[in-house]
Amino acid sequence: MCGICGAVGERRGKGGDAVAAMLDAMTHRGPDSRGAAVADGVALGACRLAVIGPEAASQPLRSACTDLTLVVNGEIYNHVELRRELEARGHRFTTGGDCEVILHLYEDEGLDALKRLRGMFALALLDPAERRLLLARDRMGEKPLYLAETPDGWCFASEMTALLRSGLVPLEIDHGSLREYLHYQYVPEPATLLAGVRQLPAGSWLDLDLDTGKSRTGVYWDLEAAPALPGDPAAVLEAGLRDIGRIVVRSDAPIAVALSGGLDSTIVASLAAANAPGVTAVGVGYAGRPAIDERRHATRAAAALGVRLTHVELSPADVAEDFDALVQALDHPVADLAGPAYHAVAKAAHDEGCRVLLLGHGGDELFWGYRWVHTARAALAGHDPARVTRGLLYRHMEVVRDSARLLPGLCSPDWPHRLPDDDGSGPGSGPDTGTTLPVRLTRLLADTYLRSNGVAQTERLCMAHSVETRLPLLDHRFVDLVTGLRKHARDDALPAKDRLRAAAAPLIPGFVAGKPKTPFYTPTRDWHAALFAAHGDRVADGWLRSAGVLSPAGAVRAARGRTGVGSGTSLSYKALMFETWYAALRAAHRPPGGGAPRGGPAENGSPKNATTDHGQKTG
Repeated sequence: MCGICGAVGERRGKGGDAVAAMLDAMTHRGPDSRGAAVADGVALGACRLAVIGPEAASQPLRSACTDLTLVVNGEIYNHVELRRELEARGHRFTTGGDCEVILHLYEDEGLDALKRLRGMFALALLDPAERRLLLARDRMGEKPLYLAETPDGWCFASEMTALLRSGLVPLEIDHGSLREYLHYQYVPEPATLLAGVRQLPAGSWLDLDLDTGKSRTGVYWDLEAAPALPGDPAAVLEAGLRDIGRIVVRSDAPIAVALSGGLDSTIVASLAAANAPGVTAVGVGYAGRPAIDERRHATRAAAALGVRLTHVELSPADVAEDFDALVQALDHPVADLAGPAYHAVAKAAHDEGCRVLLLGHGGDELFWGYRWVHTARAALAGHDPARVTRGLLYRHMEVVRDSARLLPGLCSPDWPHRLPDDDGSGPGSGPDTGTTLPVRLTRLLADTYLRSNGVAQTERLCMAHSVETRLPLLDHRFVDLVTGLRKHARDDALPAKDRLRAAAAPLIPGFVAGKPKTPFYTPTRDWHAALFAAHGDRVADGWLRSAGVLSPAGAVRAARGRTGVGSGTSLSYKALMFETWYAALRAAHRPPGGGAPRGGPAENGSPKNATTDHGQKTG
């Protein structure tokens, strides 16, 4: 696990200086070592958190035979099997780390090497012989990779804040992305809140020609492309769970697992306990032990699995006091009020001496865990699956509908608060993959809420504490099994998570398998009240008001926290998180050309300067 960065085409040593500045901004991602390589107008850097092969696997990695240079953020779970195969072909390894297999696979197989990797990763590989720089990202987007074009070339990094510290990237808000954030509570990838900065899409690569500066992109995995798979779903999925459990725990550092006592986290805890004896479980509880407190469920599950459990308790005062650190850790706003709980669990794992944290993300998105998705599926039953888009899906999500209803009363009359109309009448999203409506809905959820909300926030919050996240349920082979079975026999009319529950029954305690699904709740109202008592004034006279996004009256109302808080995220909370993030980002920003950050909304993304709009339809 690392933070990686790079600059391409910069002159007079600017690339090396930019990489040094970006590495300085990511020391939490790699506290154990850092390194850089500069050649042929390309500067690459990495800071490393040692998890596998801690003694001799510092980056950048170099191939003595082919002059390849590689930086990687992530873990290759099947590195043992790949190393054995490559050694049999005659390759010689110089480190005990997991990522060296990428160099040797690329030497033999080129771009097809990406298809052989099982794990989570974002990488940059310099091939001087071919005069190319290859960037790639894992299939489910577990590891981030932000990109920006500069006047002289490109730069990239594992964190957006690092890009802003490079001295190569301007700070300008993208108002189309801001509109999506205020509706969804996150910005769906690949867009970001910054104009000119985007993420490399999950499951894809970018090949940059170092001579011409031109780039080409490609996709090496598609969730919808798995072939139909006959068989008993429970047996097939159980085997898939056991398979990923065997390799996801590979580590030379201590491992923790987040445990709430629900189905998904207990499945992951059972896999960890079976394959990594001595694993520690961590969980969160709430002051006053309200009815939503899950400590009793987690304690019972931990006892049944034979794992040691530690809990951290959060009070509203804790949440308010920790808010600035939370926003800084997130790097890019995700206004999910579950964030403080994930942040506390990450810190607890770190305090227990663990460098790896396993979480149960993905179960709800892959197995019909959300009631509103069932509603959407019924409403979209007559649509061509290839033309079902994000807009058609999310019009059935209550929180998004509430945002659309409330925004007109908060925004300035001339600010375009509405999302573009999306009725699914446009062209399909790409080549025919033989998709079905259930598979298409799963893909849309994976591409939006799962990746840009759930995966993004846990990855950033854990890395802020130098803890690596691993998400076993998002292993691409397991996802392919889910998709293939779903293509062969639909499961969307079954009870929520029915197939996952049946597959996990032999692995987990019976009282968990038989427990009805309950959402992961936090004390939203109490936390919300404490946050706005402490920080609400940031919204009253913040950037959103001065830039003409919120009206003066709307800003005052938002600052008081009075924008429809319930079990979901309020518009007030979205505004508060944005203002806190933007202020910190401006303070950290090194503008191109040097000097202090420029002041004033008109210079930093006001409507008159913002021309980029990411509000387009996606399929």
